[in-house]
Amino acid sequence: MLARLESSHHGKNVPIEWSEAFARLLNETYKSECKKFESYFDVYAKSYEEELLVIISFISEKDEAQSPISCFLSCEKKHIETPEKFLTTQKNYIDISGLLFDEIFATEDWNEFEVSWQEVQHKNESYFYKISRENVILTLEANRLLGEDFEE
Repeated sequence: MLARLESSHHGKNVPIEWSEAFARLLNETYKSECKKFESYFDVYAKSYEEELLVIISFISEKDEAQSPISCFLSCEKKHIETPEKFLTTQKNYIDISGLLFDEIFATEDWNEFEVSWQEVQHKNESYFYKISRENVILTLEANRLLGEDFEE
């Protein structure tokens, strides 16, 4: 299960245009890092009744066997109760992901994965993140093959 909350089942995909725009922003912002590591950013986003889940993966262009760095972001239901709050949370996720990847790229041999959900404060609000080596594309494909009970 990719979502933080056990009760998050069968959410709705966030419009692909937003995910693609977010990925473009990260790829442009971290252009030199993408070139240096021969990698690119991919963004997956799903909205559940209880949370907004966004996963940003930094994926190798050359080596499919190389595990990506995947940053998972989640929030409480109160952050997505209205369209205005939903939009604010999306913007805050962009900020938070930038802070996390700035830290990752600032350290030569960064290896501080947080595979358990951690709380982070941003603009006086609490959000959650974890950073793993999970290949989200493979996880989603495996879930699809396993059937409806496994799909996010």
